[in-house]
Parts: sequence; C-alpha cells; structure tokens
Amino acid sequence: MSSRFEKKSKLLKLILITGGVVLVALVLQAVILNFINTRNFNRTSQVLLDQVSNVIEKNKASEDDLIDSLKEDYMVRAKAVAYIVDARPEVEDDVDELRKIATLISVDEVHLFNTDGEIYAGTNPEYYGYNFDSGEQMAYFKPMLDDKTLTMCQDVTPNTSEGKNMMYAITWNDDGTKMIQVGNILQYAYA
Repeated sequence: MSSRFEKKSKLLKLILITGGVVLVALVLQAVILNFINTRNFNRTSQVLLDQVSNVIEKNKASEDDLIDSLKEDYMVRAKAVAYIVDARPEVEDDVDELRKIATLISVDEVHLFNTDGEIYAGTNPEYYGYNFDSGEQMAYFKPMLDDKTLTMCQDVTPNTSEGKNMMYAITWNDDGTKMIQVGNILQYAYA
C-alpha cells in the first residue's frame, strides 16, 4: 500500500511541478506578449503621429500658398479698380457706380484715399474721413504714403470701423494722385 501511496505522491508532485512550470510559462508568455504589444503600440503611435504631423505641415503649406494667391488676386483687383477709376473719373463721386464696380470684381468694399491717406470716396460713405492713423488695422498701410510704387495686401484682420474680419489690398493709381483699396469680408481669421 505504501508503494501505491508513494506513486500517488510522486504523481501529485509531478502534477504540481508540471502545473507550476505551465503557470510560470503562461506568466512569462503574458509578460512577453505585453512587452511586444506595448512596443508595437508605441511604434504604431509614433508612425501615426508622424503621419498626422506631415499632413498638418502640408496643410499649413497649402494654406500659406492659398493665402499668398488670394493676396495676389486682391492686389490685381485693386489695380483693376484703379484703372477703371482713372479711365472713368466720374465714378469717383458715385457711390452706386463704385458698388457696381465692387460687385463686378467680386469685392465687398472699395475705398479711395487721398495722398494723405484719408478715405474720401468709396462704397461705404460711413468710412469717409478714416485715415491711416484711425486704428491699428489701417496703420498697416502707412508705408504707402512714402512709396507710390507699393501695392500692399493685409492678412485677414478685424477692420477699424466695425471689427469685421477683412482682407484689404491697396495700390496707387497710375499718376499717384490717389490710392484705391479693395476689401472682402472673410469668414475666419488666420492665426
């Protein structure tokens, strides 16, 4: 009977040892899998972050290119209005005609400035009398007073009178007797 008990005891020890080895193997496997999964997660996260970063950089570059293109377009529009006003001087004092011109070239506002930088005509009579000293937004264009070869376009910024997000472009007419500015309301301001 003792041999039977010894066999059972050995079998029980063997089962316990085998169970212990299996348990240690399972714990070791879990640790290894956790390590591998964490490493893979970190690598995947880094790849995704790099991809997102690249997309953001490309979008920023595209946005900058679009803004530059928009500025060029607005400067061309300002020059077109200057040409029209020079060719048809009678429109200078005709708000309705200036509004038609603004609509024709797809801008919201047209302003005519004298050589001192003061608005004296345009599509918005309520702005007459504003000048380059009337506010920070308008002061941006002060260099125009010293250099009649300049054509400038401002980033989107709140305008002086009403705080509307606007983009303005301004140019001198051919004989340097007035500045013509065009402006468009833009729905969001660029950071």
